[in-house]
Amino acid sequence: MKLFIKFNLYLFILFFTLLLPGCMLDPTDIGALVPPTVDQNPKLPGLPIEVAGHTRLIHYMTFGNSANPALFIMPGSLSDMCAYLPLQELQDKYFVVMWDQRGNGLSERVTEQELSYTSMVEEIKVLKNYFSPNGPITIMGHSWSAVFAAMYLAKYPADVEQAILMEPFGLSSEIMGKVNVPLNLTSEGYLDMMYSSKYMTPKDHETLDYQMLAILRSGVRDYFCDLNNLPPWPVWRVGGYALIIWEKHLLNGSKYDYDFTTGLTTFSGEVLIVGSSCSPIGYEFQKKYHQPLFQNAQVLRIENSGHRIITEQYESLINGLRNFLKYFQKDN
Repeated sequence: MKLFIKFNLYLFILFFTLLLPGCMLDPTDIGALVPPTVDQNPKLPGLPIEVAGHTRLIHYMTFGNSANPALFIMPGSLSDMCAYLPLQELQDKYFVVMWDQRGNGLSERVTEQELSYTSMVEEIKVLKNYFSPNGPITIMGHSWSAVFAAMYLAKYPADVEQAILMEPFGLSSEIMGKVNVPLNLTSEGYLDMMYSSKYMTPKDHETLDYQMLAILRSGVRDYFCDLNNLPPWPVWRVGGYALIIWEKHLLNGSKYDYDFTTGLTTFSGEVLIVGSSCSPIGYEFQKKYHQPLFQNAQVLRIENSGHRIITEQYESLINGLRNFLKYFQKDN
């Protein structure tokens, strides 16, 4: 079976005309189209973890003293750790742990069943037990990973000391229905890429990841201040299949039908929700719809920024994080 039956003309043109700037840190790029994953390249730092009945290799990095409290930083979808590496500066107070989730970035590619929302939450639990078995973690997620982080708070509230959620999309389909730009990549060409992983070979994943760079470099979703001048977003490799599966599972027929809000009130710790000034799921959206879901949440507004806050307004973000994070506050 070919990977693509139909691929809409817009994305097809983008595939040939748009190139994504690479990250300055070269992860030993030996692939023909995209860098190899950690199971294909032994030079990459890898950690075997067992989730959903399978042992898979994830690509990870740690920064700082492992005796410090752990801070987990999770990249969003169609991304990897590359754009988030500047946040390693938080290692002066935290043991910073970053990783590419299974099926994403330079981590091993996995099956559809292993990309369930439950398994994504359990992945965090496995890493928590590995990197911080005796103490709570602070967790930070962006976009899709902010959703997984919120789900983790609901299931394992005692595991987390503080949480940072950077522009999660609506945590229920009802909330998402309030936003002007819908969470919708259900165009014909996009859904034609949705195949069972039993048909996906390593070469198929490589091709899909390369072609999905076009979406990353386009304004398919207008979450930006200037749609004609998109901010940079450096990556080594995206996880195209993972995004397709996550979005597929939001659907009930042709409509979005999901609810990730259950249990959020059980988390009594501090939550910082970050929202930009330009994104339709930015500050106003987060403050109105997501802040009330938590016992103890505040919302940080990042001016002159869209969804790619890290590369658009890094100084504003890092200052906001330092003002929130508990172990920086102890010095004040």
